[in-house]
Amino acid sequence: MSSLIEPSMPAVVTLHVDDGYGEVFAQHRVAVFRFAAMLCGSDEVAEEITAEVFARVLPKWRKDLVLEPLPYLRRAVLNEVRSRWRRRVHERRAAARARRGEELRSDADRVELREPLLTALNLLPFRQRTVVVLRYVEDMSESDVGRCLGMAPGTVKSQSSRGLATLRTLMMEEDR
Repeated sequence: MSSLIEPSMPAVVTLHVDDGYGEVFAQHRVAVFRFAAMLCGSDEVAEEITAEVFARVLPKWRKDLVLEPLPYLRRAVLNEVRSRWRRRVHERRAAARARRGEELRSDADRVELREPLLTALNLLPFRQRTVVVLRYVEDMSESDVGRCLGMAPGTVKSQSSRGLATLRTLMMEEDR
């Protein structure tokens, strides 16, 4: 099992054109991986998301459309996680229709419980989880989180407050 701190992907990327993207990868890959892992709760999926994000951002980088790499990469991770979540929802609905009447197992049955915090994070609504991870794991300011997610600072504060309150409750239940 890989660690939430270090992805297992190589730190060096060889590009045919020396456009500085290899340096961006080397500098930000761990932060991007950590953010993805905290959002999705799986190191393996986080590695896939990290690789996908760096591949998708490369053409934008080459066209000089990326002014600040880390915020751009974080937003790309958020979009990729959200896209995968939506795809998974559609797949589940299709499977449910195909089985007609057979109950789907709950997410709690499918998720391998590794760490109480990751488990609790996965129970938060996506928006709250994203705000909590950016604010407290990535140590971003409320205004930076707001810019990254396109929401007002007041919304960041309320989502953060609600997310932390829910996490406290979930973690206390875990301790019992």
